[in-house]
Amino acid sequence: MNFQHLKYFLTVAEELNITRAAERLYISQQSLSNHIANLERELDVKLFTRSPKLSLTYAGGLLVDTATEILDLHRQYLSKVGDINKQYVGALRVGISHTCGLALLPDVLPKFRLEFPQVEFSLSEGNSTQLEDELAHGRTDLIICFQPIIMEGVTTVPLTEQRLMMVAPRTFTGHLFGDQAEEVRKQFAQGADIRAFEAMPFVLIKRGNRTRSIVDQYFRRYYFKPQLILETENTVTTLAMAQAGVGVTICPELFLRALPAPTAGSAGVDLFPLTDPSTYGRLVAGYREGRCLPNFGQRFVELTQEMLQK
Repeated sequence: MNFQHLKYFLTVAEELNITRAAERLYISQQSLSNHIANLERELDVKLFTRSPKLSLTYAGGLLVDTATEILDLHRQYLSKVGDINKQYVGALRVGISHTCGLALLPDVLPKFRLEFPQVEFSLSEGNSTQLEDELAHGRTDLIICFQPIIMEGVTTVPLTEQRLMMVAPRTFTGHLFGDQAEEVRKQFAQGADIRAFEAMPFVLIKRGNRTRSIVDQYFRRYYFKPQLILETENTVTTLAMAQAGVGVTICPELFLRALPAPTAGSAGVDLFPLTDPSTYGRLVAGYREGRCLPNFGQRFVELTQEMLQK
């Protein structure tokens, strides 16, 4: 049994489909099947049942946890040796939400790649709960998300504090306030009165997202019931809907970097901050306690901090 066997096994365990797993690994289905069969012979145990569909046996489930731990320890060792030798080779696996990645990575990743060309960078995208699960199971080295992190045993490094912004189609502000719209825009630029938009349609990120939880708490605090016409998993979609004049949305200020460029037919948007203390959130980098990030992992966090301070 070697590291390659374990990597192949984990890929099949994730996909539970030989064809998809072989495509991910860039090898033939027959070659992958042979690797799994050899591993089963070496361990003298069945790792998968083949019918009616591919699934893990009890022994296979145990090997998932063991193989994940073995490969994680191997990666840690290689990172430490790379630091000692100043070679900085290895892999950095980062978990981040789609919108946060869109806002941060175009600036951070090119600088990171320039400093560490031999480090393999991989990305996992998901909501906060999914990212914590990836970190807990050793599938990522580092996650970037908003606090609070529910998972125990996580060391966090603060990146920035963010306020929530209300993104309203300019046509809505004009319709609501008429000749007073420009004056209201100046006033709301210091802090929005969301109750003024109670009759307007809203487009929000789905429940279960950490930002949505903060938004819902804010609504309850002000006895505000939005006219919700659309919920989506993707903040970029909510921003596009606001840009198109469909509805009001709310997102962290950082995410405005992902606001689609206005088109000839778009309504344009007004950006109004929410100033209630409950709407401020802290973006952090998190990694498991008891584990030291390699030099290049620490540098990735530093580059992110530097970009956010500009």
